[in-house]
Amino acid sequence: MSDRSNSTPDGNPPNGNPPNKVMAELKTLVSGYARQEIVVPLSQLGKTLKLGILGALSIGIGLIFLVIAGLRLLQTEASGVFDGNMGVLPYLVVLAGVVLVLAAAIAIKTRTSGGDRS
Repeated sequence: MSDRSNSTPDGNPPNGNPPNKVMAELKTLVSGYARQEIVVPLSQLGKTLKLGILGALSIGIGLIFLVIAGLRLLQTEASGVFDGNMGVLPYLVVLAGVVLVLAAAIAIKTRTSGGDRS
């Protein structure tokens, strides 16, 4: 007669749950955990990225319109100043303004996120 101390007389483990029930509970537990820790945060990240991309596109389009408006202002209001060889000067002035805006944005970004690197 063999001694089976790991199981009850009906073949189930000592805790009373059959192995297929334990496996079903394990599957449910693992899938719930995966949904909680992976799927939900990724869906929230997707929503945040959508809003960030939409905001970046809106700001970019607005800045393009602002640059074109500044160029048209320089070309129409100061038309006598930029005649002849000085025709390229409005483009250079607008380009300098764009470079200043980009430099300010980079300076603000590096100043606000400088201590976050670890």
